[in-house]
Amino acid sequence: MEQHLRRKGSIGTLVAATEWLRRNPVLIVIFLLYGLLEAFSNSPGTLGLLFAVAAFLAVIYVDGLAHVIGEQEARGASSDIARASTTVRQRYLSLFGATVVYVLAVAAGLIFFVLPGLYLAVRLSLAFPACVIDDQDAVESLKTSWTVADGNLAKLVGISLTWLFVFLGGMVVAFVATDLSVTDLNEGFSLTYFAATVVLTAIGSPIVQLAYARVYLENRPHSETDAGETDRREQPSWGATDDGTQTERGDDRWRDDD
Repeated sequence: MEQHLRRKGSIGTLVAATEWLRRNPVLIVIFLLYGLLEAFSNSPGTLGLLFAVAAFLAVIYVDGLAHVIGEQEARGASSDIARASTTVRQRYLSLFGATVVYVLAVAAGLIFFVLPGLYLAVRLSLAFPACVIDDQDAVESLKTSWTVADGNLAKLVGISLTWLFVFLGGMVVAFVATDLSVTDLNEGFSLTYFAATVVLTAIGSPIVQLAYARVYLENRPHSETDAGETDRREQPSWGATDDGTQTERGDDRWRDDD
């Protein structure tokens, strides 16, 4: 018998992810630090390049943290950022490899055809939770994402578009509030615009990554990854208590599939 997280739509998934973030405010602090790196990557010259590299390396780590915390929340376990950090560090090379392939594939699709690039971005987006949650290597996690995302494309697109609209909306508000022109932004520094970017990243990005983790957990291929072997992640009673009863936390209820 396999146990899966109850499926939700795009909005329901984002609401659940927001609740997970509320219970784990440390993720906001961590993503805030990443947001600072990302914002400073717009600095001119070598300094900007160094910040860009640091931001690229950091986002792999912080996204992985969100995915592991999402798994802990889904299981009804107490969130443990230290344990999550250990898991991400152990899987970092695989995450890095999957990220490089992901970026190259999506970039190629965007440059030559645009729509295929967007399709690949969505279809491969679950590779990273697959990597840290189910201990998969780079190639295996990308293959898993390709399989799991099929049938969930509308939900993933809905999650991504919602975040995009919120982010762009926040940027427009900051743009209007500072009364800047595009030329002003290119030539000068706007503290309000800078702060808006960092704050939106600190709150919005972990919600999106937690939502991706939930989508993966709702559809993870148990029968393929666990058959014939002992689970490396120690999941013999996923989502259940020691006496075999179902765990409930908020609206997260588990359903059993025979």
